[in-house]
Amino acid sequence: MIRTFLKRFSKPALDPQTAEEILKEVFQLCGKEPNPTPTEILLSYRNYRQERYALQRHVLDIVLVLFFLLPLLFVLPAFSLAPDSDSEPGRPVYNIKVHTFLPITRVTAAVDGYNVSVYETDHHTYSLEPTRNGNLTVTVTLANNQYVTREILVDDVDREAPRLASSRQAQGHLFLYFTDNASGIYYDGIYALDADGQRTEPLSFDPKTGCVEFLCPKSTVSIYIPDLSGNQLQLVVSVT
Repeated sequence: MIRTFLKRFSKPALDPQTAEEILKEVFQLCGKEPNPTPTEILLSYRNYRQERYALQRHVLDIVLVLFFLLPLLFVLPAFSLAPDSDSEPGRPVYNIKVHTFLPITRVTAAVDGYNVSVYETDHHTYSLEPTRNGNLTVTVTLANNQYVTREILVDDVDREAPRLASSRQAQGHLFLYFTDNASGIYYDGIYALDADGQRTEPLSFDPKTGCVEFLCPKSTVSIYIPDLSGNQLQLVVSVT
């Protein structure tokens, strides 16, 4: 049944010689002069017209595709920039989540002009860890060359070790005064090592004044003072 249907609507093909004879008979019946143009030329011209029409149709298809894609050239990226709640004190990590259906070309970041490394942690998700305080600028660029820049103030980076403010000796005891204006001193982590590697803990410490008390060492010792961000001051002490 299907074959019968296809045959019914299929176009019969005539060879050029038969087509030319039929055309002559038609002209004779109509009382017209015979066609002077050979059938082969007419067929070749018909094929030329079909190829030209196909080319025009393809060009029109390309134009239509470009027309529909034109709005994509002006799509801007949208992204969120927020600190990670699991960041260590003094070492903040910022997460970048990009919301777009277009491919992302690049994500860059800088603090006051100094570049910051950006790492891709998931699909359209990035993270960065600034190493200094200042204005953090993040730029996201899409494949259509459109970009958006956001800026946020970073003021909780601590990369400096504690500092020695002053020292004094009294009755065989050594009093050291330290300051740390960022994350704060980690007093439970303070210790001293002598040349033999023997470890000595401080006798006492006062976070209010920053004072740490040791027995006066009999030889040169190294005192280590860490802060809450992991920075550490190594102080070489020799009492004479």
